[in-house]
Amino acid sequence: MPSRIESRTRMVMRTLHWVSVCGWIGGGLAILILLKLAGSPNGHDEALAFQRSIKAIDDLLITPSAGLATLSGLLLCRGKPWGFWGHRWITEKCFVTTVLLVFGALWLAPGLQNFAPSRYWLSGYQDQYLRSWLWGAIAATLQTAVLLLVVALSVLKPEKNRQH
Repeated sequence: MPSRIESRTRMVMRTLHWVSVCGWIGGGLAILILLKLAGSPNGHDEALAFQRSIKAIDDLLITPSAGLATLSGLLLCRGKPWGFWGHRWITEKCFVTTVLLVFGALWLAPGLQNFAPSRYWLSGYQDQYLRSWLWGAIAATLQTAVLLLVVALSVLKPEKNRQH
């Protein structure tokens, strides 16, 4: 049986949830902007600056925001009478968020953080740099787009709008 959450506590948790979701999405969009700019860097130093910026955004904004969004979302679900399984859109949102977290933690973040220009640039493999850049751009775009769809699902709450 899910526990009830006091109204004020729920409001604070919802605010934390939305702020952290905005941080997660904003970090993803910032990385997409950096990847757009990093597609044709003017030398090794600029490429290295892009890589360091991407790593900092991931470590300092996306990772904590994703964790806080997930934790606050789980606590919000737990505090409602219907819990995690009462509405299909909540169950779908939990599933997709889990997939995004696993994809981000095990594949996207390590790939972007290993987007090491010095490894390619100094050895003359700029084409390898561009392939690595393209992979990161596609994966980050996919991650951010799916995250935006999850937000749309949260806002629209499709089951609420259906006629029974």
